[in-house]
Amino acid sequence: MDVDSSMVSEADHADPSNNGPAPEQLDQSPADSGSPSPPPTPTLQQQQQQPSQVQQSPVAGPRTAPTYSVVNAILEKKEDGPGPRCGHTLTAVAAVGEEGTPGYIGPRLILFGGATALEGNSAASGTPSSAGSGGIRLAGATADVHCYDVLTNKWSRITPFGEPPTPRAAHVATAVGTMVVIQGGIGPAGLSAEDLHVLDLTQQRPRWHRVVVQGPGPGPRYGHVMALVGQRYLMAIGGNDGESLA
Repeated sequence: MDVDSSMVSEADHADPSNNGPAPEQLDQSPADSGSPSPPPTPTLQQQQQQPSQVQQSPVAGPRTAPTYSVVNAILEKKEDGPGPRCGHTLTAVAAVGEEGTPGYIGPRLILFGGATALEGNSAASGTPSSAGSGGIRLAGATADVHCYDVLTNKWSRITPFGEPPTPRAAHVATAVGTMVVIQGGIGPAGLSAEDLHVLDLTQQRPRWHRVVVQGPGPGPRYGHVMALVGQRYLMAIGGNDGESLA
């Protein structure tokens, strides 16, 4: 007897009154209908992954502002720290050399000058005394140089070689590589001269240099700004020459 033919024959002659479809009809029904198959139901793992994908998408709108925290810097001696003052400059200077090599000097913040008091200032008047064409006078103006080591969180007072600038405040300071350029400001005797000083921080002990500049300069002033442009030009803008705003 042909077993295959007999089995097919029994399936073909199945009772039409039977409500349940034959197994062969269930298997062939999706293909015979000609309609597209419904999309597969996502698994539980896929459903759990979808929310995480939504959370990773970038959030539109302004970002949260960074928070500030107080840094307790290390002071081996009291004079190492700059102390309370105004009108000083704080300039970021890049590292010298490669880390791990001899002569490497880490990144630093260089603080120069500033005043510890205003001459003639009192709680009654609240206004500094006048110095004629020189503008206000500052008492306690300094030419100190303090260094903050970013890596060790340590302040130190340094004494560079060379002739330092006169004590002053409200000057400008701009980093040019591993040098800091100082210009202008106001001191106890009034406006500082129109001079340009460079603090070279390439060596372990820094050195002051006074630069002789050709051509007309910005003139004596304080409260101005100066920026390095194109790694070549120093642009001085604004300030007060003791008589009017420049």
